[in-house]
Amino acid sequence: MNNSKKLNLLLTNDDGISAPGLQILAEALKKVANVYVLAPASNRSAVSSHIVMHESLTFKRFAENEWSCSGYPADCVISALRSNLFNNVEFDAVLSGINKGPNMGTDCIYSGTVAAARQAVLYGLPGIAVSLKAESGEYAQDGYEYGALAEFVKNNLERLISLYEPDCIVSVNAKSQEKYNSAFLTSLCTRDYKDKIEFEEIEEGLLKSTLLSGVLTTTGPELLNEYEAVESGNIAITRICAEPVDFEPALNRKIDFVF
Repeated sequence: MNNSKKLNLLLTNDDGISAPGLQILAEALKKVANVYVLAPASNRSAVSSHIVMHESLTFKRFAENEWSCSGYPADCVISALRSNLFNNVEFDAVLSGINKGPNMGTDCIYSGTVAAARQAVLYGLPGIAVSLKAESGEYAQDGYEYGALAEFVKNNLERLISLYEPDCIVSVNAKSQEKYNSAFLTSLCTRDYKDKIEFEEIEEGLLKSTLLSGVLTTTGPELLNEYEAVESGNIAITRICAEPVDFEPALNRKIDFVF
């Protein structure tokens, strides 16, 4: 980490460059760091680590040191860290968010917000994902007050970065509130949205589908998990492996199959 001068931060998200969560976080962090923004031109929620491989991306200047990208959150991180778009700035960390909606437990598999932080970690940089749950409901249309969480990230920037280790994504979740009193290092939860697909026939041989969510259930270990912390009005900080983890250690044992 660069301690002799202001940190150089790359900001991105999956809600799009105009999203208030991103812009409010950027304004807060500009008070303590050099902030560079490269974010999707439009909403790219739930795209996970999707990257564009076989076509060109387009980039548009949004403001000073701010660009939008036609690709996905992981594309934004790759493009910023593997090009001279920002005149070869050496970044100290990548922050993704503030996302409109939580990213806890199972959500992290699908989240473009977390995927951007993961891409940073895969490149050897601290990656911090920041997500906000609406005051009521999981994914409300409104009820998001980003200011307090942005201030928390600004005031604790170096502490959050210090939680990074190789292969470790730092995921921050909170409920929309005007202030917070406590933050906890938490364990992951498990979330089941009771998804269901409904088909509608457009014409003979042609269907369209709609993804419907049922009643969300969230479970976790006995130790304080992120969902419990957030529901109690606290900030939850969870450290997640960026690389896939073996289900069991390599045992170097032969398995009998039919050949």
